[in-house]
Amino acid sequence: MSTRYVLLFVVTLALAGCGLTPRAPGPPADWERHAAALAARENWTLSGKIGVRAPAGSGAATLDWSQHGESWRLVLGGALGMGRLVLDGDPEGVAWRDARGRAGRHADPDALVAELWGWPLPVAALRYWVRGIPQPGVAVEQPEFAPAGPSRFAQAGWHIEASEHRTVDGLAVPTRLRVSGYGAVLTLVVRAWTLGAP
Repeated sequence: MSTRYVLLFVVTLALAGCGLTPRAPGPPADWERHAAALAARENWTLSGKIGVRAPAGSGAATLDWSQHGESWRLVLGGALGMGRLVLDGDPEGVAWRDARGRAGRHADPDALVAELWGWPLPVAALRYWVRGIPQPGVAVEQPEFAPAGPSRFAQAGWHIEASEHRTVDGLAVPTRLRVSGYGAVLTLVVRAWTLGAP
């Protein structure tokens, strides 16, 4: 084969290779095992602080969150300028009461947050995000996963970053979480985590 044909063959291979798009790697196997183990922990509690910056205003509050399957309770102290606020949720909606004795019930927790504070927050997704894992059934974008290190991903226009972790019952759970989107930035710092049995 002449040198000319050899060069032509090499160039053809090189050009063909340029047309190949490598498949994006999926989450590593150890991450998938980690996420499955955390998702199985449906009963858990955490306590810490939450800070919010949004066009409608900014503020901070202490929080205590307990999750029992599909039911949950969130107690906010300081409540971003509103005093103590208690939210009790289940698949039927959310009941609330504040330090002034006002109370009510709303079918949509996300809409309730928007009414109370003037900024949106996907409450149903947050119960997964606080564990550093994506909400099931919702497309995940820009994933960067590490079982015990910084993890980042995006869902439904929100960007989630778990930057610090602590090992609880053999599993790494976030102790610092940043959720940003739609003009709002939420920062959660967790002081204490408890994971129930799977």
